[in-house]
Amino acid sequence: MKLEPSLNPLPQMGAESSKRDKTLEKIATAIEIGMQDGSSRSIADTLQNQVSTMSQELMNSNDGISMMQIAGGTLNSLSDQTQTLSDLSVRYNSASLNDSQKQALEGEFTKTVQSMQQSINSSTFSGQSLFGSSLTLGDGSISASIPTLSPASLSITNQDTLQSYQDSLAQAGSDIGSTTNALVSSTTSLLNQITATSAAKSQIADNNMANAVQDYQQSNQKFDMAQLTMAHQNTLLQQNIMQLLG
Repeated sequence: MKLEPSLNPLPQMGAESSKRDKTLEKIATAIEIGMQDGSSRSIADTLQNQVSTMSQELMNSNDGISMMQIAGGTLNSLSDQTQTLSDLSVRYNSASLNDSQKQALEGEFTKTVQSMQQSINSSTFSGQSLFGSSLTLGDGSISASIPTLSPASLSITNQDTLQSYQDSLAQAGSDIGSTTNALVSSTTSLLNQITATSAAKSQIADNNMANAVQDYQQSNQKFDMAQLTMAHQNTLLQQNIMQLLG
């Protein structure tokens, strides 16, 4: 008896097994998922570059906020010390004080002024002096200029110099406050952009991951079908052999 020729499923089984294993490896390692074509890779790379750039801008904004906080803290201290100087000046100009008492007040005034200058000198960020400098912060669109605010010209005998200095401190504080608000707004915007861009990049990977899973399922189904075909052919072969032997 001649056996009828039939489709050999072995080549298909081998091909589908290889394809299935490769797809499964991609799914397991998440390598090149979402990068199946040049377009996907290009888009993902562009989005990643955008995230990296915005992340650096976010770091710059956070550094800017830290700078403004340091400068603001120094301004608060200077304001308190200027009030102390004003009180000393009022006491000094009292006609009831003798020379010795005035000399003591002058000494205290001088020490306070020196302390104020030390505070200004120590207000730095990453080695950069904050007072007497112009800074570009955040993504480069925000700038701040903090005056030197040197207390060297303050005089215990001149209340006008003290008032003028206090006014300068108030103006600098207002500028630092508005700059801080702009930086906070910038960080919020950058965080939203980073989140949205990262989600878009992830969407590409998620979509292609779903495609990879679907490919795996299809390859697995074809492999199973080939196995069933092989099993069916084996059954027919056994039946034919039994008929020949019988």
